[in-house]
Amino acid sequence: MGKPKIGAIDLVYGSVDLDFRFSPFEILTGSGTLVVCLFFVCVFSEASAIEEEVATSVTAALNFDELYWYGVEANGQAIVLTGVTPDAAAGDIAAERVARVFGVASVSNQIKVIGADGYCHKALDNYASKDGIRFKSGKAEVVASSFETISVLAMIIRACKGPIEVAVHMDNAGDFEINRRLSQRRADRVAKYLVNYGVPAERVRAVGYGERQPIVRNETDEGRRVNRRIEFRVLGGTV
Repeated sequence: MGKPKIGAIDLVYGSVDLDFRFSPFEILTGSGTLVVCLFFVCVFSEASAIEEEVATSVTAALNFDELYWYGVEANGQAIVLTGVTPDAAAGDIAAERVARVFGVASVSNQIKVIGADGYCHKALDNYASKDGIRFKSGKAEVVASSFETISVLAMIIRACKGPIEVAVHMDNAGDFEINRRLSQRRADRVAKYLVNYGVPAERVRAVGYGERQPIVRNETDEGRRVNRRIEFRVLGGTV
């Protein structure tokens, strides 16, 4: 006879005997695998929380008028800083501020100088923040009341020079990859409407950032509401 097994469960299904028997070794290794998996889940969750804290601290440090717009992405303690500014000095100031934030180990400064083109961004930002663009919950479908807003934004963009980025952001509720895909579909949908309203397709870039660029912590309903947003960014150069 073989060694007795622990935790035996015998089931009969039709003419097939199902024998669920686990040896002490199998139980120990299975438990060990579960512990390891739980450990890595905890580590990744903690790392994500730290990245969000660093990103939002950096965002707070960049709250000054010399930047037309900026984007912050944290990879651990490494920060990638994007955006546009009227002159090189403002970009250098931004990078210096970020480098002084507690928890930041390195800064990749990718801010571009676009000069007067930033006034176009100001016009877009002012109008978009006033009326906003809303989507149906969990979908990429734009609500009907937002079409007028998109048409006016298209008119502003047509009067501007250079490419525009439609940037859609999410909070951290739900799955990271699902959020990223939904934000991309929403950005694509708005970009399509802008083209329908007369903006040349080659001047529009749609990017769904998901939850990668929070501007406040996602700890409260209000924080998550703020992080769910759409931005229209003048890029400079070409798409």
